[in-house]
Amino acid sequence: MVTTVAAALGPQVRAQEGPRFVSLKAEVANLRVGPGRRYPIEWVYQRRGLPLLVVAHFDQWRWVLDHEGTKGWMHKSLLTTHRTVVIMGGVQTIRERPLTGSPAILRAEAGVIAELLGCEDGWCRIGLAGEEGWLPESALWGVKPPAQ
Repeated sequence: MVTTVAAALGPQVRAQEGPRFVSLKAEVANLRVGPGRRYPIEWVYQRRGLPLLVVAHFDQWRWVLDHEGTKGWMHKSLLTTHRTVVIMGGVQTIRERPLTGSPAILRAEAGVIAELLGCEDGWCRIGLAGEEGWLPESALWGVKPPAQ
């Protein structure tokens, strides 16, 4: 996906070493159809902390993809390397330990943003609502780039 995106956008656009996740630093962030302020705004995000996948860059601009498949250009000043994830697939039970039968700590609906604290053996530790717990990696977007 990375090589294809960079090639389609032109020789000035450089693919990353590999796709990487970032999150929105700004409360409001414009997603544009091209890498510059002169390009029209395609979408306006109003979700600080939303994870985005960076797949290419041009100067100060990053070509990003969100969990719903929306893609476009965003200025790097609107992004941070702080890792977050989006809960996917309906209501999920956040567990005390990385085990299916472990006691529940919280339940969270799809679309909720949580802090990513780490992953191991198919489970990820997240921070949400002042609590820390575990969810299966498959219930989260923002852990691994989508298959190419």
